[in-house]
Amino acid sequence: MTRPTIDPLTGNPAQSDTTPPVAPTPTDGRLAGLALIAGCVIATLGFVGISVAVRGTGDARYTDSLWIPLYAVLLAGSLLIVLGLPAILVAHGSASRRLTMIGYVALFAPLIMLNVAETSIEAFVKPYLVGHGGLPAQDPAALDIFEMVALLMLIVGCVCLAIAVFRGRVLHWWVGVALIASVVTAFVLPHDGSLAFVSDYCVYAALIAFGLRAARRR
Repeated sequence: MTRPTIDPLTGNPAQSDTTPPVAPTPTDGRLAGLALIAGCVIATLGFVGISVAVRGTGDARYTDSLWIPLYAVLLAGSLLIVLGLPAILVAHGSASRRLTMIGYVALFAPLIMLNVAETSIEAFVKPYLVGHGGLPAQDPAALDIFEMVALLMLIVGCVCLAIAVFRGRVLHWWVGVALIASVVTAFVLPHDGSLAFVSDYCVYAALIAFGLRAARRR
C-alpha cells in the first residue's frame, strides 16, 4: 500500500500527476454583449434623431441647436460599440475562427476611424469652424485618404465576417446578409440625407445579433 506524497511547503498531500486537468471556464461575454447591444441602440437613436430633428442644409445644419447634442449621443453609442466589439469573438467561439478574427480586426479599425474620430470632428470641430470664419471649401487631402482606408477596411471586415457567419452557422443567415447589405448600400445610396445612414443600420443590426448571442453564451 503506497502512502500519498506530502507537500513540504503546505504539509498537505500532494496531487498525483495523474489528476485530470480542470476544464476551462466557458467564456462569459455578457458584459461585452450588453455593451454592444446598448451601443448599437444608442447610435441608431442618434442617427435617427439627426435625420429627423436637424433642420437646414449645408453649413446651416452645424448651427442647429440639436446638432451637437444628437452627435454627442451618437458618439456615446459608438464608444460603447467599440468597447463591446469583442462580443463578436465570444459569440462565434471557434466557428470559422480565422475569418471571424479578420472580420473583427478589420471592423474594429473603421469603427474607431469613422464612428469615433470623424464623428468627433462632425460634432465639435465643424460647428466651431462655422462660427469662426466658416468651413474650408475642400477637406484636407489627408482626411480623404484617411476615409478611403477606413472604408476599405470596412469592406474587408464586413465581407469576412459575413462569410464567417455563413460558414459557421452559429448565427442566422440574415446576419451575414445584413453585413453584405451594409457594403452595397454604402456605395449605392446617396451620402446626404437620411438614406446615408442605412449602411450603419445594417451593421448595427448584425452587431446586435452578435451581442445577443454573446450575452446568452456561457
